[in-house]
Parts: sequence; structure tokens; C-alpha cells
Amino acid sequence: MIPSNDVQLIGTKSKVLIRSDLHPEIVQLLLQTMKEVHGGADLFHRSGQYPNAFDSEYAVAPTAIDFYKNGPSFMQRHLPLWLSTHVQRAIAVLVTGLAIGLPLLHFLPQAYNWMTRRRLFYWYGELKALEASFDSTTSHKQLIQKLTEIEHIEDALGQIYFPLTFSDQVYNLRHHIELVRRKIASRLRSTGRVAA
Repeated sequence: MIPSNDVQLIGTKSKVLIRSDLHPEIVQLLLQTMKEVHGGADLFHRSGQYPNAFDSEYAVAPTAIDFYKNGPSFMQRHLPLWLSTHVQRAIAVLVTGLAIGLPLLHFLPQAYNWMTRRRLFYWYGELKALEASFDSTTSHKQLIQKLTEIEHIEDALGQIYFPLTFSDQVYNLRHHIELVRRKIASRLRSTGRVAA
């Protein structure tokens, strides 16, 4: 029977309590479902009155506040749940890849140049050590061995690919190899005369 005038009823408010470690996506899905199922008017509340973000007794989760303020996310409104989850993960991977990849694109040419220079410096080091070692060498046989070592350096240099930007440095190294070869040859001629 319907009473002739409004009757004040005593009752508790409906509340949904969640643990603080519940994943924000699940909180949004719960809120979306509660709004769809219980958001309309019924005997005990008006439309849009439940669920709501006003609670003086318990703290409202930040995800819930965002949901009440902005509604479900764009992807949750337009995509099914399974696809929304995959798209969000793909976006996260893409953003992370860009955040890591863009600085790498800046440093890759520098790293490549450094590695190429390092190879050149290695052979420069070998040449310098060879040049320093034959200053103390006096025998004809040792000088011949040094000449063989310099041929080895030149052959190894010929088998390494260097980009065109390093051509001047490669030709410079070849020129220095030739200078050391001439020094050894002149020392060989002088030791040959002494031996004769």
C-alpha cells in the first residue's frame, strides 16, 4: 500500500569498500559495472545518486575520483576489455621503446665513429710499438722480422672496411706505415754495408 504522505525511513548507505592494493583497472571496471547496473533510479535513490564519490567516512580511491570526474577512459568506452588491455600494453611498450630508442639514435653514430677510430688507433699503437722496438734492434735478421711485421699491419689494415669519412685517417696511417718501412729499409741497407 502506498502511504498518503512521505515517510522518513532509517537505513544505511550502500558502500563498496576495496583494498588499497587493488589494481586501478579493476577499480575502474567495478565502477563502470556498478554505474551501468545501479546508476538508474529505483525505490531508494534517484538516478546518478549511486555510486558516487561523496563519502565522509572512508577515503575514496584516486582511481575512483578520476572515474567520477572524467568517466571511463577512451579505450574502455570504445573497445572491448580484452582489446583495451592489449592496446594499453602496446602503447606502454611503444612509449618505453621511444624513450629508450631516441637517445640511442643520437648516440649510435657517435658509438660507431668511436669504434672505427678505436680500430685505427689500435693499428697506430701497433705501428708505434714496432717503430720503438727496431731502434734497439741491430741484427739483420731482426730487421727482416720487423719488415714482416709491418707487412702484417698493412695487410690487416687492408682487410678492414672503413667508411669514407675516415679515408683521410686511413691514408694517413698508410703513409706512416710507409715511413716506418723506409726507416727499416734504410737500417737494413746500413747493417748490410757493415756486415759486408
